[in-house]
Amino acid sequence: MTTVPARVRASGPGLSSRRGFSSLELIVALGVTAALVTATAAGAFQLQASLAIRSAAAELAAAFFRARTYALTRGVSVALKFRNDGGRYEWALYRDGNGNGVRNAEIASGVDRSLGFAVPWLRGDVRPGILKDTPVPDPSTPGRKLDRVDDPIRFNNSDLCSFSPAGESTPGSIYLWDGRDRMAVVRVFGRTAKIHTLYYVRGENGWRR
Repeated sequence: MTTVPARVRASGPGLSSRRGFSSLELIVALGVTAALVTATAAGAFQLQASLAIRSAAAELAAAFFRARTYALTRGVSVALKFRNDGGRYEWALYRDGNGNGVRNAEIASGVDRSLGFAVPWLRGDVRPGILKDTPVPDPSTPGRKLDRVDDPIRFNNSDLCSFSPAGESTPGSIYLWDGRDRMAVVRVFGRTAKIHTLYYVRGENGWRR
């Protein structure tokens, strides 16, 4: 009887499983790897989006704080005015020129003058805005939906947030939107001039801190 060489016998069906992955195992491993990469990328994107909306809200809160500090230290009413020039936002500081507070008409006439401090909104990831294709809860009234979705800057139907020498302010809100699913609202309360920031993600029932 002829003897089959050992090297020939070693080439049987079990060789691939002893020396490496079978085709099925390789497909499964690649699928798991792809799923992990996708999940990691999605998680990183969500983290980046959350950080972007929060940092934008912090920048806005800092602008309010600066205006209030100026009013308190200089003993004069100061307003933070938001301007939209063809879709380009900026905010600027103005001071009261005649003792009756800062007003848009008196800014236009030159009575209330600029403090020479204007900051363009250079961010492209987050801008003043409100989700338009999804109803957004009203942060002030549970159970109601936010109206006036084309008006993200709201200070008594104006774009001025004024601070008095006593530290009081015009109550109002500014809504920020990342153009996708996330929003923030920076709210200023009148008598105390406290600033509260809330956040909203598309599909959630309400705003959260």
